[in-house]
Amino acid sequence: MIAVISDDFTGAAEIGGIALRNGYSVTLDTSVNKNYNCDVLVIATNTRSLSKIDAQKQIKEVTEELLKLQPEFIYKKTDSLLRGKIGDELDVQLAVSGKEKVLLVPANPAMNRTIVDGVYYINKIPLMESDFFGDDFDKGTTSNVLDMIGAAYRDQSFSISLGQKIPQKGFIIGNTPTNEDLMGWAGLIDDSMLPAGGASFFNAILSKLKKEKKNISEKLEFGKKALYVCGSNHLPSRDVVRKVKETRGSVLYMPKKIFCNENYEKDINDWVEAIVHTIEKEDKLIIAIDTLECEGVSNIPCRIKEIFAVVVKKVLEKVSLDELLIEGGATAYAIIEHLAYKKFYPEQELAQGVIRMRIDQVKNMHLTLKPGSYQWTESVWKF
Repeated sequence: MIAVISDDFTGAAEIGGIALRNGYSVTLDTSVNKNYNCDVLVIATNTRSLSKIDAQKQIKEVTEELLKLQPEFIYKKTDSLLRGKIGDELDVQLAVSGKEKVLLVPANPAMNRTIVDGVYYINKIPLMESDFFGDDFDKGTTSNVLDMIGAAYRDQSFSISLGQKIPQKGFIIGNTPTNEDLMGWAGLIDDSMLPAGGASFFNAILSKLKKEKKNISEKLEFGKKALYVCGSNHLPSRDVVRKVKETRGSVLYMPKKIFCNENYEKDINDWVEAIVHTIEKEDKLIIAIDTLECEGVSNIPCRIKEIFAVVVKKVLEKVSLDELLIEGGATAYAIIEHLAYKKFYPEQELAQGVIRMRIDQVKNMHLTLKPGSYQWTESVWKF
């Protein structure tokens, strides 16, 4: 069995889709248990949203529990843009695993996310000069990957190209201008290394293992009643929802009076009733955030995900859904925590990062996840 630790929920699902694509059976869990019957076990954490101390504590515990299962290797799934507490998590996992070095390859050249000479580029623009990253990095962070994983780890980190001598210890960050580089790095992994990085590097590693592919059904039998929860603040995602709204699609934005007021219980119940009514009438509905700004409201992303989690739980108490589709890792994790869903079985990779899963605790509803910076596939984005 191969084990994977992901720092967010949609990233864990994306890894599940990669495993399916390569012919592996997959189980996605939110904690480590004893009995699994799968080729790839993915543990979904929420460490990207935690403090350094809490993130390191969780990674330490999960790594220790996974080692007891004696997997072939443990892969650390990071954000492809190096958001989150990359250095902090890798440092503690490296110590627990007893490995000498990390081979970190986060780039995804197929999506124009590349690392060249130690600089991270997106669409050939240095990441911190693009308008993509928002507020996901500390002020003053540069596009140099040694800077992006944390100042505390700069002295033990190295930006290396294929063909260069690999240091014996530390964090090795692979320059990855092309997809061929992903395969090259995958071919260099040995027992002294902790492999880490994005979904594309994991795909390259599985491709090197050359497992016989299984026949996986690509036909999508999408359920009748579906709720889309679009919690991402990524501008292109909000634009897609807005276009649906403009073409008279079923969209209900989070009311400002819920978002801006502390005492919003009644307003939430009113919004829930509107959501339930629309689903019963139209079958499919998007709930989303618009441009919401409120004076005195701090930690806006946290507030958004918590409100969505409360709302979705209340909706499911009143109406049965065939499909629940969630955009954004933090939003997804908050919702499944409120619903007490813990174990999942990825069944279909509908597009890169768009993964449809069976829920262990629920028989008649599928869960589909997508990172906020990815696009919904046309097969599910239909009204």
